[in-house]
Amino acid sequence: MRLLLVVALLGAVLAEDDWKAVNVDRTIDATSQIVKISTLYSFENIGAGPQSKVSIALTKEEVAGLSHITAAIDGTKGKLKVAEKPVDRGLGIYDVDLRTPIAKGAKVTLRVNLRLTQVLEPLPAKISQSENQFVVLHTSAYVPSRYETVTQKTTIRTTQGGKLLSATTVSPSKQETERVSYGPYANIPAFESKPIKVHYENNSPFVVATIVERYIEVSHWGNIAVEEYVELVHKGAELDGPFSRIDYQMDRRGRRQPAFQQFTTVLPAQAKDIYYRDEIGNISTSAVRIRADSVDVEIRPRFPLFGGWKTSYIIGYNLPSEEYLYSKGNQYALKTKLFDHVFSDIVVEKLRTKVLLPEHVKRVKVVTPYVVDRRPDELKPTYLDTTGRLVVVLEKNNVVPDHSQFFTVTYEFNHMDMLREPLLAAAFFFSLFFVMIVYSRFDFTISSDPAKEAEERSQLSLEKLSKSVDSKQAAYDALIDAAQHYKSTKDEAELQEAKKTFNETRNQENSNLTDKISALKTDVGIAAAEKAAELLKYDKAVCDSVENYIKAVEKSTTKTAGPEEQQFVNKVKDARIRADNVLASI
Repeated sequence: MRLLLVVALLGAVLAEDDWKAVNVDRTIDATSQIVKISTLYSFENIGAGPQSKVSIALTKEEVAGLSHITAAIDGTKGKLKVAEKPVDRGLGIYDVDLRTPIAKGAKVTLRVNLRLTQVLEPLPAKISQSENQFVVLHTSAYVPSRYETVTQKTTIRTTQGGKLLSATTVSPSKQETERVSYGPYANIPAFESKPIKVHYENNSPFVVATIVERYIEVSHWGNIAVEEYVELVHKGAELDGPFSRIDYQMDRRGRRQPAFQQFTTVLPAQAKDIYYRDEIGNISTSAVRIRADSVDVEIRPRFPLFGGWKTSYIIGYNLPSEEYLYSKGNQYALKTKLFDHVFSDIVVEKLRTKVLLPEHVKRVKVVTPYVVDRRPDELKPTYLDTTGRLVVVLEKNNVVPDHSQFFTVTYEFNHMDMLREPLLAAAFFFSLFFVMIVYSRFDFTISSDPAKEAEERSQLSLEKLSKSVDSKQAAYDALIDAAQHYKSTKDEAELQEAKKTFNETRNQENSNLTDKISALKTDVGIAAAEKAAELLKYDKAVCDSVENYIKAVEKSTTKTAGPEEQQFVNKVKDARIRADNVLASI
C-alpha cells in the first residue's frame, strides 16, 4: 500500500516537471452576475519527451461556481477536450488534450475561458430601493497553476462608472477606473496562492432562472412546436423596506437600478406564432422585432424584479420542420438548441429539455456538445395516439448562455406510420357517417300488431259505451225508486226533483254516447258505430213513457204498482236487454 502511494506521488511530481508556464495573462470580467475569466497560457515542454496533455488549475471558489470551461490553442478555431481530474493540494485540476504532441523544448499557447456563477456575494445583503448594489469577488492575485510560472498578471474589470470600495493589495497592484490590476509577478512556485477580495458596485440584476422547462414537439407534417416555462428569482441584494412605484418611476438611474425591468429573448429567425403569458394570462407589454438572422421578443414583466422577488412565464412559438429536421430513408435527425437565449448573462440553475417524438419511433440516440443527464424516457399520449409519444428528457444544472448550442436527436420512423393517424381519423368519421345512415334508414321501433290494436281499441270503446248505458240504467232505477217512495209520502217536490235529476243524467249520458259513437267510427269502424247508434233509439222509446209513468204514479191510490206503472218497468228492463244485445253484437 505504501509502495503504491509513493509511486503515485512520484508520478505527480514528475508530471509537474513536464511543463513550465512561461507567461500567464488572466482577465476577470466581473461586470455582470456571471464572472467571465479568460486566461492566456504560454507553456514550454521541459519534460523528457513529447507531451500531449497539459493541466489547468482552478481555485476552490472557481471550482464551486464553474459552469462552463473551454480551451483552445490560441489563434485556432477548434476546441480542445477538457477532462476533470481529482483535486490536487486544494486546486481543481483539468487536463487539456493538445491533440498533437508538443516536442521537448517547444512552446504552446492556450486560451482558456471560464464561466462562473453565483460567486459574487452581495454586501450589504439588503438595500433600500434608492441604494446601489455592491458585491464582493473572492479570488487569488496569483493565477492558480500546477506548474512554476515565470511571469504572470491579472486584470479584474468592474462595472463601468461604478464605485470601487476596496481591493486587497498585493504588490505590485494598481487600482484604476473600472479595473484592478495585479502583477506582473515573476517566478511564482506551483500551487502558490494569494487570496484577494474586491468590493465594488455592480447594479447588474442578479436574476437567476431556478428552472427552465423546454418542450420541443416534433411533427413530420411540417411543424416543430417549442414552449418554455421559466421561473425567475432575483438573487442580488434583497429589497429592504416597501416598494414605491412613484419612486421607481422617478428614479434618475433608469436602467442602472439593481432591478430587473425588461429583457430581450432571441428566437430563431424562422419563429412564428409567438406567444408570451404568465399564470394570469397574456402579457401585452411585449413586442416582437424581426431581425435578419433572429426574432427578438422584448419582454417587460408585470412588475420590476428587486432582490428576493420572483416571477414566472411561458413563451412559445412554432418552427418549420424542414429547417431543423433531416431525413434519409427511415432515418431522421432533429438538430436544435438545448435552450434559447432567454436574456443576456442568464444563469439557469436547472434546465430540463423534453423532446416529444412521433409515435412508434425506434432506436433513439442523443448527441450533445457537452455532458448532460439523460433521464428515463417518458410516454405522453396525445390525440389519436394508441401507445403514446416517446419523450426524451435531458437535464443539466448550472447553465449559462454559452450552453445555448445545438444538439442532435436521431431516430428511425416508418413512413407508413405518418398515414396511420389520418387513416384512423378517416375510419372514425366513415364509421360515424355509416352508423348515421343506417340509423336514418331503418325503423328500430318495436313492431305493432294491427289486429291486436284494433281489438284493444274495440274493447275500450265497448267499455265506455257499457259505462254510459249503466249510468242511464241507474238513472231509471233511481226514478222508479223515487216514484215508489212518493206513494208513501205524497211529497210532490221530492218526486219532481227526482224527475229533474233523471232528465239531467239521461241528457248527459246521451251526449257522452253520441261522442263515443263518433269516436267508434275511427277506432273500430262505421258498421260498429251504426250498430251502437241503436242504443239511443231504444232509450228514446222508454223516455217517451216517463211522463205517463209519473202521472200514473201521482193518480195511484194504492202502494202497489198499477198496470201503467208495471208496463213502464217492463219497458226499462226490455231496453236494457236490447242494449246488452247491441253491445254484445259489436
